[in-house]
Amino acid sequence: MFLAIGEVLIDMITESFLLKNATVFKKYFGGSPANIAINISKQGIDSYLLSTIGDDPFGQYIIDFLKKYSVKIDYLNISSKINTDIVFVNKSENTPEFKAYRSASLNLNIPKNFDLKKFKILHISSWAISETKQYENIVNLIKLAKKNNIIIGLDPNYRKMLWHNKYNILDVLKELGPYTDIIKPSLDDAEHIFGKDSLENYIKYFKELNFKNIIFTLGKDGVYIKNDNIDKKIPSYASKVIDVTGAGDAVWSGIYTGIINNLDIIKSTKLGLAFAAEKLKYIGAIAPIAQWDLLKEKYEI
Repeated sequence: MFLAIGEVLIDMITESFLLKNATVFKKYFGGSPANIAINISKQGIDSYLLSTIGDDPFGQYIIDFLKKYSVKIDYLNISSKINTDIVFVNKSENTPEFKAYRSASLNLNIPKNFDLKKFKILHISSWAISETKQYENIVNLIKLAKKNNIIIGLDPNYRKMLWHNKYNILDVLKELGPYTDIIKPSLDDAEHIFGKDSLENYIKYFKELNFKNIIFTLGKDGVYIKNDNIDKKIPSYASKVIDVTGAGDAVWSGIYTGIINNLDIIKSTKLGLAFAAEKLKYIGAIAPIAQWDLLKEKYEI
C-alpha cells in the first residue's frame, strides 16, 4: 500500500501564458501528493492521502474527487477553521508560473498513532515539511517508517516563498537524506535550493546529503539516475505536449507503481517516463493513464 503526505488543493488554470494578463480560469483538482495518490489508485493499488482541507465548497469538491478515484481518505482532516488551498497557474509547455494561497497545507494533522506497517511506500511533499511543527512530526514519522523497512520518497519542490519552516532547506535535506530512498528533483528545484549551477554539481550536492537514489527530471530531455551503482541518462518518451501540469507527479506515480510491482529502479523510472508521456497529452494534472503492464509493453520497458 501507498501513503502520500502533503497538499491537496484547487488548481485554477488559465489559458493565458501570463498570470497578470489572465481573465478566465478553469477549476481543476490539484496538489502533487494527491495527484500521485490518484494515479496510483487508478493502477489498482490501495492508496492513502494524509492531508487537510477546509470545510468549504472546494473541500467538498476534493472529497468527491478523491472518492471518485477510490483514494482512501482515512487521514484526510476537514477543518472549519481554515480554507482549502487554491493555486492559480498559467498554461505552459515549460515550468508554469503559479501563485499559491495556502491555509490547509500549513495545518496538516499528522496522527501520532496509526498503522505504518501496512504501507510499502511513504511519499513526502516539500509543502508538508515547509512548516516547522509539521516538519518535526514528519521527521519522527520517517524514522519510525524506516524501522519498518518502508520506502521513503521525498519531493524537493522547494520554493522560498512557500517556506514557513524555521529550519533552512539545506539543514532539512541534510537531516532527511540518510532516511530517503528516492529523491526526484528538477533543474528548477535544484536551482531554488542550491542556486544556479550545473547538473553535475547538483547531483554531487544531493549525493553529499546522503540521498540514496537521485532521479533528476530534465523535462524534454528525460531523466538522469544516480546512485552508488548507476549513472545513467534515460530519454523522454513524450511525443506530444499539451500541458506540463502534473507531469512530474506522473513520473513519481510510475516510479512507485514499478517499485510496488517489483521492478528495479531503472525500469521503474522508465515506467515513470511512460506515465508522464501519457499525461502530457492532456490539460490538467489528472489524465487518462493506461495500466502499468500495458504501458510497460507499449514503451518496451
